[in-house]
Amino acid sequence: MIDVDMINARREELVEDLNKVRLRQEEIEKAKLENVALQNALTGAVQQCDDFLNKLNNEESDDSFDEG
Repeated sequence: MIDVDMINARREELVEDLNKVRLRQEEIEKAKLENVALQNALTGAVQQCDDFLNKLNNEESDDSFDEG
């Protein structure tokens, strides 16, 4: 037979589970933001390398014109 105490006990368990899930969701959102920031930083680093390579290629092209 179901009584008020059983329902209240089950409700407390559910509230605890809900709070755990909410906390996990907050952690996931924080990790997502950190991943986006890391992706942006890595993308910027790759772009900087590409820029350096382009500058080196341009310098080499300028040097070959000077020799000719």
